[in-house]
Amino acid sequence: MSKPYSFVPFLDYKPYNEDGNLEGIIKLKIKVLTPVHISSGKIDEHNGKIYKKFLRINGEVTIPGSSIKGCVRSIAEAISYSCYQPGKQVRYNKLPNNKTNDSSKDCIICKTFGSMGRKSKVIFSDFKMTKGSMDIIGLPNLYAPHIEEKLYLLNGKYKGYKFYYHGISSICEKGTIFFEFAKEGAEFEGEVYYNGLTQKQLKLLCYSLGLNGDIQPKIGYGKPAYYGSVKFLVRDSDEQDKYKKYANQYYNESDANIRKNIDRLKTILSYNNAKRVSDWTQNGNIRTY
Repeated sequence: MSKPYSFVPFLDYKPYNEDGNLEGIIKLKIKVLTPVHISSGKIDEHNGKIYKKFLRINGEVTIPGSSIKGCVRSIAEAISYSCYQPGKQVRYNKLPNNKTNDSSKDCIICKTFGSMGRKSKVIFSDFKMTKGSMDIIGLPNLYAPHIEEKLYLLNGKYKGYKFYYHGISSICEKGTIFFEFAKEGAEFEGEVYYNGLTQKQLKLLCYSLGLNGDIQPKIGYGKPAYYGSVKFLVRDSDEQDKYKKYANQYYNESDANIRKNIDRLKTILSYNNAKRVSDWTQNGNIRTY
């Protein structure tokens, strides 16, 4: 039975002891590939439809930096020797032994994105819409995943990091629960600020943003129904080649284990592999996830 998601296996946790002094600003554009919804927590009504509104800050349609950082961090964790931080809804006795971390020694993710008691060296601004329009779209009821399902376990342990496949816009699932979406083709602009990174940390960041085109992240609500596919583009044409080169170097300079995980991630998060037929439909019946 096919599913709209798959897993990237856990890599070992390894301490990362290097310190760097690289600093800069990556000016980015987000281009929407399939409609994106970021909840404001508010509801509204239009033509008799009650819907959940997209986040706005000072009246501007906005993707908050925290949402983007969480998405990018999850990708970076899957393709590095990261630990597994407390606070995530997991049972630690079901984590593979190779993910147990020494709280006194940071991994590359903790040293880049921060952890309890450690300040992040990467700051994501809010991203404001600069182009595009909004739409009210009905989605099916999406149930929160049960992490203890057999699909999530292998030999009694968690399989790895879960990522949702892309799907072309025409297969995005529809239903009767309405949300406000930024439509396909919309664009948002913002920045990523970094300070104190090593070359390796910066290369990991660039790859996790998809700046060489290998992967395109997914953000917001509705990912199981093929919504939320986006790609990041460097706005400054003079800087595009530099950050693309960093992303390529992360892959080329990584060992075989990391490259294997990257190759696995590319099969899931490359929009070139976007599904043309929904995994939700089997023998004419709709399944929920």
